[in-house]
Amino acid sequence: MNKYHPTISRRDFMKVLGLGGAGLALGATAPPVVHDLDELISSPAAIPRRPGYVREVKKPTTEIDWSLYKRFDYSRVMWAGGFAKSLGPEQADEIMRLQQYNRLKRIVENEPGYTLRDQAFVNSNVNAACSFLGPQTAQTPKDLNVPNWEGTPEENARMVRAFLRFHGASQVGFVELETDTTEKLVYAYDVGNGVAQGPKLVFEDVDAPSETKTTRIIPKKARWVIVYTVRMADEFMRRAPTPWVVAPTMLGYSLKSLIQGSLQLFLNSLGYMGLGEASAYNNLASAVGLGVMAGMGETSRTMHLITPEYGLRQRVFKVITDLPLAPGKPVDFGVMRFCRVCKKCADFCPTKALPMETEPSWTIRGDFQATGIKVWHRDEPRCLAYIRLAGNSQGCIVCFAVCPLSKGKRESLYQELMRRTIATAPGFDRAIRKMDDLLGYGYRDDPETIWDLDLPPFGWES
Repeated sequence: MNKYHPTISRRDFMKVLGLGGAGLALGATAPPVVHDLDELISSPAAIPRRPGYVREVKKPTTEIDWSLYKRFDYSRVMWAGGFAKSLGPEQADEIMRLQQYNRLKRIVENEPGYTLRDQAFVNSNVNAACSFLGPQTAQTPKDLNVPNWEGTPEENARMVRAFLRFHGASQVGFVELETDTTEKLVYAYDVGNGVAQGPKLVFEDVDAPSETKTTRIIPKKARWVIVYTVRMADEFMRRAPTPWVVAPTMLGYSLKSLIQGSLQLFLNSLGYMGLGEASAYNNLASAVGLGVMAGMGETSRTMHLITPEYGLRQRVFKVITDLPLAPGKPVDFGVMRFCRVCKKCADFCPTKALPMETEPSWTIRGDFQATGIKVWHRDEPRCLAYIRLAGNSQGCIVCFAVCPLSKGKRESLYQELMRRTIATAPGFDRAIRKMDDLLGYGYRDDPETIWDLDLPPFGWES
């Protein structure tokens, strides 16, 4: 496995750029004081602040052929039934057996990052109950004999963003569902028992949502999707590919289960529906696709969403509603151009599951991937087989850890300069990749040091 060792100091790097000793003066400001919901909606706290180099564009930087793109069956994804179907049941079962064997072997051998206490830490997460319709315990305006909340789409977007930020979401965006385009991002079939095909998701011209064992009905008047992210812990991700990377993933799902239920109750209390994911994990609709269309970030070589704020370090979730919301627009901050040149995630992928080709492709690798998207299609069976055989349960995330855009606040000055350069001066992309290698930004080979750190809440660096 490759390891990173800096050969140039950050101070020397800044001197080369002519920034030595300049520094950045960041004024600390107190959060605004608000007294009611109307004041919160009008507060700057409800407005997303994006760096100036993040440009809104008419269409995503990833090419999409909506005439070819079809609503996808979630049971075909790699984390559901796709793995066994791709490898065959016998080979998939053998890999699962070896996963448990390797996990126990590493515990017995007390391997750093895989010890009993390490495994206990990363596998101790509890999720709240998640459902398509939500908790259904809120007093609605009808119960109170009062009219539904009414606001402009812009006011509603600010209100929902403020609510979600308070409850732990890192970023919030909105997508309007259009029949021939974005509605196709909602899956054709939802999750079943985690592997099998689940209920069919059907749009119907009805007043209220409903569900049976075989069908989930989405009223056609539910035309908006609320998309939100939960951050992933920085120090844990730097310990890729050990099980430590599972901790921020599973914590993200735990927090999502609480956030989703709270959001559904909030929407119901205002007189609107909130249709969510029926499990603690990702389902219902394409997380990356909706994140891109909401303007939260761009697709990357890893096939995951990269945001300007956190790179790859977030999980993406969604709720469908009939509350009118001002939709976002796709953005361009140089990711697709940079991924053509950088290729760092592919270089360091332990199994070479990420393609090295410069240009993305329309060609999929199996029916576990959707057609109609021009991206770098990763070899997902190879990726997941490595994760299993390594004794992990949910992730490797080497690609997340080494991505130049996924670094935390400890390199804030460098990161700001690098992001701005990627967005505005693509001619420096190759130099930025080399500089990232020289500075040693990537994953670490000291997983046991996690226990000695004074970690911030949720592992989120400020």
